[in-house]
Amino acid sequence: MVLKKTILQNLFLLVVTLCVSINASNSNLLIQFSSINFIIFFFLCLKNKKILEAIKENYINNKLFFVIFFVYVGYLIFQIIPLPLHWFEVIAPANYALYSSIKIDKEFWSLSLDPSNSYFRILNCINFFIIFFIFPALFFRSKHLMKVLFFFCLLGFCHAVFATYWMLIGNPSNFLIEKNHYLHASTGLFVNRAVFATFLLLCAFSGLYYMVVFFQKNKITSFSFFEQINTKIIYVRIFIIFLTIGILTTWSRIVNFSYVLVLISFLIYSKISFKKYINPLSTIILFILLFDILILGLVFGNAKLVERYAETSIVGEAGRLALHKFGFTQFKEFWLFGYGAGAFELIFKLFYNILPDGNLASHAHNDGIELIGEVGIIGISILLLLSSIYFKKLLNKNQERERARFILLSVLLIILFIQSFIDFSLHIPGITTLLVIILASGMIKGEKLGNYIA
Repeated sequence: MVLKKTILQNLFLLVVTLCVSINASNSNLLIQFSSINFIIFFFLCLKNKKILEAIKENYINNKLFFVIFFVYVGYLIFQIIPLPLHWFEVIAPANYALYSSIKIDKEFWSLSLDPSNSYFRILNCINFFIIFFIFPALFFRSKHLMKVLFFFCLLGFCHAVFATYWMLIGNPSNFLIEKNHYLHASTGLFVNRAVFATFLLLCAFSGLYYMVVFFQKNKITSFSFFEQINTKIIYVRIFIIFLTIGILTTWSRIVNFSYVLVLISFLIYSKISFKKYINPLSTIILFILLFDILILGLVFGNAKLVERYAETSIVGEAGRLALHKFGFTQFKEFWLFGYGAGAFELIFKLFYNILPDGNLASHAHNDGIELIGEVGIIGISILLLLSSIYFKKLLNKNQERERARFILLSVLLIILFIQSFIDFSLHIPGITTLLVIILASGMIKGEKLGNYIA
């Protein structure tokens, strides 16, 4: 069965919707379900000759990137391969000390302390690998990119409406999710409010990115704005209103701060890019800052968020700081190979047991500390090399439009990097899937996208 390009595009968006929406937590079963969907979709794409040729071209143009990505996946696989116990005495002394203390007669152990969880993180990476392969081949023109960005904004809008309504009626448990925490905040299908807020932030970024593409593609000035505006721009503006409400009502301090940074970054970018004293895009973004953040914030109880900012203190964040310290301590013990992808919860139970507030922890509340602890210096080095290749590919000094993509995606990653110091959103599969797709848009060949960026 050979599917047409348009059908494959729509099917991809459907698969992403399922994978993002159901992977609101770290459920291994749902990760496996997502992986099966992506693999099946990949083989469907291979049956279309034109898409297959585009995939081959994407691989040739970005061969080094994919090779390094494959090396990283191979490294994660190496973490779960059983190795002779005496090897650990040389290559991983912390593993050797731990395994030697366990009263189990077993000759072979893995570098990962939790191989089963690591296996599912490998599946997740394979999903990302497939996305980078397929996305530039499926969505290779400006109208295709705009379709994806509009869809993500719409997806976030649907989640925000559902979550806000559910919050207003008291967040009762339902057939989709059992609510035990954050009963007075918007979380939607997600467990943690900060993670949900990050999801909405990425959707809002997609909406703002859509506006940039639309305004620059059509070369709209302040004088022709009302003549050339279309209904999708109006829809995106409405979606962003509800996305803002959703972000505000999570009461997440760090994500609300990140959202303001995103808006300010887009405002500055639009002022520089359009080179107009007054332009419609910067006017819209300024209106979002003033109306959506301030006015809607007052309507939906922004005082609660302000109160949370005022209550922020070293003492109040004792649990989070304790996790950071613990995570860094474990990294120093397992510094070379790490203790295994997805193994933080197990290592926490083994060496810490309980936080100052009496709770257990499944994440370090610091993506950087958790990641470097999981994959070690070797894994981080591979990821840094992969990142440098990606940004080198993204930044084409001969193409102004590609420099613009570089700026927008870099700003997003910098903001998420800042946020990750006290958050773990990037360890949630639903969030990383959406982020990877946004990053994969940077792999699209500039000449095929047209002059949508100045």
